[in-house]
Formats: sequence, structure tokens, C-alpha cells
Amino acid sequence: MRKLITQYAKDLTAGRLASGFEHSYRVYHLAREIGEGESYDDDVLHAASFLHNVETPAIRLSESAQKAELILAETGFQPEKIPQVIVAILNHRPGGDPTTVEGKLLYDANLLDTMGAIGFARLAIGAFFWHHYKSMAEVLELVQQRLGYADTFHFDRAREMAAPKVAFLRDAVGVFEREMKL
Repeated sequence: MRKLITQYAKDLTAGRLASGFEHSYRVYHLAREIGEGESYDDDVLHAASFLHNVETPAIRLSESAQKAELILAETGFQPEKIPQVIVAILNHRPGGDPTTVEGKLLYDANLLDTMGAIGFARLAIGAFFWHHYKSMAEVLELVQQRLGYADTFHFDRAREMAAPKVAFLRDAVGVFEREMKL
């Protein structure tokens, strides 16, 4: 079942630089690291992590959730756990309100992957592909917005892991602002 879910994620996100399989893979492993010592359902976390972006992420949370539901049913995922996966996917971004441990782990790991060097690159790429921004000022605004979510992590471990990434991102924003003034 996990291999099938992972393969679906690989196939459905192929060619996506900022929100593809590598992102989902990082999110799952970050979530597991954040969740060390916590009690959670790893099947739910795995499915939510690998399927949270099966549709273009910036605008289609509900479509990703619907697609995930179909994939989970097809792969033989336990039917009683599917709603937990769907709720986690629907609430995995800032503004969402995850209520389960798995949902909070997904939220924190996804947010963590928008911090640091990889996060900066993902947001810059996403600014053009997800939001269709046309200027560097808009890219800077998106990065600053995401940096503003750094205090919304649910787990202390995520905050600890985020600290150096947030510092990097703050420095990058400062350099970005200075270079834009040239």
C-alpha cells in the first residue's frame, strides 16, 4: 500500500520543481523527525505527506484532497483512516486549523520546508508558477509572508528545527531588500 501511494505521488507530481515528489519526501521525513516521541498514526502521516500536493498546491487543496481520497480507496488504504488524511491535507498550510497530531505534523513539516535555502528556492519558483507573479517585489513579499508564519508551528521540535532556517531566511530577505534598492 505505501509503495503504491508513494508511486502515485511520484507519477502525479513529476516535473514539478517546487512542489513535486522531493518536497513530499522531505515533508514526510521532517514530520517523522518532528514527531519523535509523539504518538501518531504513521500510515495517516505517510499518506497525507505524499498526497498533500497531488494537484497544483497553490490553489487546489480541495482537489488534492479529492484525488487523495480516490488514490487511498484504490490502494486499499484503511477506509476508516481516509477522513484523517483528507482533513490533514485540507489544513496543511498557514490559515488551516489541523486538529489531529498527524495534521499538525504535516502542517509543521510543510511549513518547515518553506524555510531555509530550499524554502527560499521553493518560494521563488512558486511565486512564478503557483501565483503567476511578475516582479521580484512580489517574490520578496511572498517570502516575507511565509517568514511571518514562523511562529505558527505546533511542536517545540519544529520550532527548534526551524530556528536556523528562519535565521537564514531573515538574512536572505535582508540581502534581497538591499539588492532590490540598486
